[in-house]
Amino acid sequence: MNIAILCVAILALLQTALGISISACRWKYKRSTGVPDDPAHVMKRIVTAYENCAEWHPVFFALLLILPMTGAPKWSIWLGPVVVTARCLLVAGLVTFTLKKSNIFRFAGAALTYLTLLMLCVLIIGAYLTGTPTPNF
Repeated sequence: MNIAILCVAILALLQTALGISISACRWKYKRSTGVPDDPAHVMKRIVTAYENCAEWHPVFFALLLILPMTGAPKWSIWLGPVVVTARCLLVAGLVTFTLKKSNIFRFAGAALTYLTLLMLCVLIIGAYLTGTPTPNF
């Protein structure tokens, strides 16, 4: 469970760093609301990365913290670091390159995001269907 908690904290820090970056961009570009329409503009790229994290991270928080409670295989704990790697790759691809076209970081980050999400769901649902003991709440 400690690895899962650490991974959740790292994902939260990633989103916090993006939020701070947005605030810095608002200050720098003297823009209190909205973002430029230009997909190459740094503020647009950072806001897109932040929005993506805001959509995906809560699901990963829940799944990563539930997984150890299901009696899942010991190897599954390493899905947490894979999720962190996937999200960092995706953010790097969104922030570093223009949004006009895809790049290897965005592709790898998105592919790993979908793959790990599916694996986490299958493991948790599988544990439920097989009657693996879970704590009573």
